[in-house]
Amino acid sequence: MRARAGLRVGLDGGGTARVTELRSATPVLIRRTGGSGNVVEVHLVGGAGGPLAGDDLGLDIAVGAGAVLVVGSVAATVALPGRGTGPSTFTVRAEVGAGGELAFLPEPTIVARGARHRLISRITLAAGARLRYREEILLGRFGEPGGSLTTSLHVDVEASAGVDASADATGAGSGNTGAGSGRRRALLRQELRLGPEVPGVHGPAVLAGARAVGSVLLAGPLTGLDALASPVGDGVALMPLRGPGVLVSALADDGLTLRRRLDALAGALSFDH
Repeated sequence: MRARAGLRVGLDGGGTARVTELRSATPVLIRRTGGSGNVVEVHLVGGAGGPLAGDDLGLDIAVGAGAVLVVGSVAATVALPGRGTGPSTFTVRAEVGAGGELAFLPEPTIVARGARHRLISRITLAAGARLRYREEILLGRFGEPGGSLTTSLHVDVEASAGVDASADATGAGSGNTGAGSGRRRALLRQELRLGPEVPGVHGPAVLAGARAVGSVLLAGPLTGLDALASPVGDGVALMPLRGPGVLVSALADDGLTLRRRLDALAGALSFDH
């Protein structure tokens, strides 16, 4: 199955956020669920089981200058084995315009036994844009070992005055969102491979016996950092990024504990508007 959904949000002349494009593609269904003023909230609804082996699914997002988009999902995604060739894939591509904000906060992805799944995210932030991106992975359903997973998260930011842009992240983007209108540099390049075929995956250098792993990336000027008692806690750690921004990563034995650990640090932070 191949499907690619699309969502575009921008401000009208009065400063109210409007959905200018909402394109669902089964099984990736988008439903507007709230928001007011410059904020739009939507949820992703699974229109079929899976993804299954060989499925190629995706979502394109554009947030206009000054608009705020919050994306959630109504349930966890369960990647399953199937008869198709190759892994299943879900790709998110997003652009956030100047002064805009994207909160991408889906429920966890569960990789069932025998499944092979890829999560790919490519996000570009214009000057002054903000991003809160959450990724949570559970290896296996209750009582079963997990399948194989590869994640790839690339985030580029528009270079500020006096900051060198990386040579491999330059270019001009769409004038509709304001993202990519100048030279860009890499904020984060994160790759993760998990599965029974990965040497030492359950050792102390990778999962340390945990079956749930996740992270929250916050890109933009933040408040609340000074109030944190420590950037490291039980199974969770915070890493500052030159962006500005931070990456919070956590391990746990279950999804509920993972969310609590991520929220313990990332939930205490807010953007400095």
